[in-house]
Amino acid sequence: MLPNRYHITISAILLAATAPLSAETTISHGIALHGHPKYPANYAHLDYVNPDAPKGGTLHLNATGTFDSFNPFILKGKEAFGSLFLHDTLLNRTVDEPLSKYGVIVSRIERPDDNRWVAFTLNPKARFQDGAPITAADIVFSFKTLLEKGSPFWRQFYTDVDSVNATSPDRVLFTFKTGHNRELPFILGQMPVLAEHWWRHRDFSHSGLQPPVGSGPYRIADFQPGRYVVYERVKDYWAADHPFNRGRYNFDRVRVDYFRDQIVALEAFNNGSIDIRIEENPRHWLQGYNKKMLLSGDIVREKHRNQNPQTLSLVFNARKPLLKDRPLREAITWLLEPDWMINHLLHDEFNRALSLFAGTDLSLPGMPGPEEKALLTPYQDALPKNLFTTPWHPAPASQSSRQRLTYAHQILQTAGYRIDNNQLTTPLGESVHLELLLHQPELERLFQGQRKRLTEAGILLNIRTIDSALYLNRVRQYDYDVIVHTFRHTPSPGTEQCNFWHSGVVNIPGSLNMAAINNPAVDALCTSIPQAVSRAALKASLNAMERTILWQYQVIPLFYMPDWHIAYHARLRHPDTLPGYGIDLTTWWLRTSEDQRLD
Repeated sequence: MLPNRYHITISAILLAATAPLSAETTISHGIALHGHPKYPANYAHLDYVNPDAPKGGTLHLNATGTFDSFNPFILKGKEAFGSLFLHDTLLNRTVDEPLSKYGVIVSRIERPDDNRWVAFTLNPKARFQDGAPITAADIVFSFKTLLEKGSPFWRQFYTDVDSVNATSPDRVLFTFKTGHNRELPFILGQMPVLAEHWWRHRDFSHSGLQPPVGSGPYRIADFQPGRYVVYERVKDYWAADHPFNRGRYNFDRVRVDYFRDQIVALEAFNNGSIDIRIEENPRHWLQGYNKKMLLSGDIVREKHRNQNPQTLSLVFNARKPLLKDRPLREAITWLLEPDWMINHLLHDEFNRALSLFAGTDLSLPGMPGPEEKALLTPYQDALPKNLFTTPWHPAPASQSSRQRLTYAHQILQTAGYRIDNNQLTTPLGESVHLELLLHQPELERLFQGQRKRLTEAGILLNIRTIDSALYLNRVRQYDYDVIVHTFRHTPSPGTEQCNFWHSGVVNIPGSLNMAAINNPAVDALCTSIPQAVSRAALKASLNAMERTILWQYQVIPLFYMPDWHIAYHARLRHPDTLPGYGIDLTTWWLRTSEDQRLD
């Protein structure tokens, strides 16, 4: 009999028989959500790498706050920056396509036309960092562990999976409850591959600092909690020469130093202790970098187009009694001045956002089109009438501050609010006093002026900034009134939208439904998104869902940065072509003596 971890059960054999290879089954090396994957089966390397990039040296990065865990897949603890380096995923995503994934650990992907199952055959060379083979049993273990002990994110992701079975030592079969979720094979491909033999006698749900045996290209070499963590390249990493990895993972070591805040981190960059910054603060971008080093070329600043939907938004926690009231949320939205913030505080490096997908082809149009109306019509009795007749555009820049204040007062008075001694009171006589919770001190400057605007309407807003670990804990427990948040959407949004907006996760600690969206139309629409058969159908579903959300005034898009702002020391090099869907630092390398000779 085979050892237990390789044992193929009778039920697995029978299940495999229900999913036979047939004319309707596609076998491939990679998959694309819409259309076909860019790279053919015989590709030599990715287009956005230098396949001849030299190996060696240390990449110095920074993070703020602290860490107390090397497990980024659970709700407890604050994981160390870079913990994802430790684990490969079942499939690997490219960042020059909206959503395509390719096998590295997986050598073959089987999918039927009806999308009722997917099977992955593992590369026989695949190994964990301790040399143990990666088997189908490890994939089954990874799935079940994440489902049972991982954060709520994973349970939401895997809700449409019916079963998982190892049909042989190197083949794993996932069957689905329905064939509707076209994104499910991609979701499963995103799964980190965990070593069953290492985790078997350990508590996966524990937040700890014991370096795990991973499946990825880097392992932990050294760390001091709250100070630094050092990752070293696995020199015998089995997939180092795989076409997907050629020209990647060029640094022997990656060191992440922790700093109190971004001001200190910027100083560390200027003195050469940090190699690269993805800058999000326009003031730092324009004024914070060493001028002599910029002029000499020792520090390089570059802008590269960001094709991801990354909108900074204000989020009202509708679990709070005061913020359950839609008129109050709408009035606050009209009092905000995003355009003024962009012009006076953000140096016009950001663009005004009127959509959670601003700056992309998925951005919300002014009025719903025919496809979007067809999706919204079944819920029209429960939706604001203006949704069908008026573009969602609160506080247009063409209106003066006084006009917007007057309109906000009208909304509040109609809803029964009153001003008493310059203090706004609810219809029940309760004063309107809110707290904006932040974890980045630089955001305080942005919202001090907005606090004054709310005061003019009788709304008291306290701005409180706390350290990142405490902030993370409070957000996970929904212990806040208002926060500023960027929902990290992919270029092809899908199942994760239900974790952002579905009513089923409203009361689950750690879910990403931070605004407490609870709307049957949103529930139905976010469920339909992974079923989209084309990019046009995806856009219609997303627009209908977002329009419903925005008219609830629980999430307010403010602005987005259309370009990545990258500052780095000239000792670093990157490929000539940078992809539009991500800054992949694994493709960068340290400058060699030959580079210096050619300068």
